[in-house]
Amino acid sequence: MSEKTLDKLIASLKTEAVEAAEKEAKKIVDAANAEAQKILSKAEVEKTELLQNAENEAAAILEKGKGLLKQAARDLNVTVQNDLLKLLKAVLSTEVEKTFTPDLVKSTVLKIIENVDGTVEIKLPEATEKELATYVQQQLQASNGLVSITKDNSILKGFTVTKTDQGWSYHITPEEVSEILNTHLSEKWVNILKN
Repeated sequence: MSEKTLDKLIASLKTEAVEAAEKEAKKIVDAANAEAQKILSKAEVEKTELLQNAENEAAAILEKGKGLLKQAARDLNVTVQNDLLKLLKAVLSTEVEKTFTPDLVKSTVLKIIENVDGTVEIKLPEATEKELATYVQQQLQASNGLVSITKDNSILKGFTVTKTDQGWSYHITPEEVSEILNTHLSEKWVNILKN
């Protein structure tokens, strides 16, 4: 064999080997690219799932937070409303206590006695019993009914009216009047507070 033929043969073998190596390298690169594409696709799917799960979890937490805020707002509203009602009741009690003067008791006792026929028993606080008893007796000298006025140490302010022949009795004290007014006004106060 001649040197040229040998060189040609070597060149041909080199070319074939290079081509085969290039084909093999291309196969390896294509396989690596396919594997990389598969890994990227899988990672993209996992990323999408993770993002969707995170968004769902965030939305659930946000919704739960909104619910808790609404509940807290309702609780605060109820607490403030109850506190305001207690404050209004305290102010009402204070105002009723201030207006429960001996003059008011005198005029109220006289009105009750004038409108009730028959035997009436009036119980007054010890502090005002003498003054009111004398006043009431003077005002009722012309009355047809029998009025008994006694002192009651359990009454601090106000009085008790008892109709003995009919069996009823009313305790008229600042506390009782405040409680009745509070019961009557509470619903109106609630409506005002809601508006």
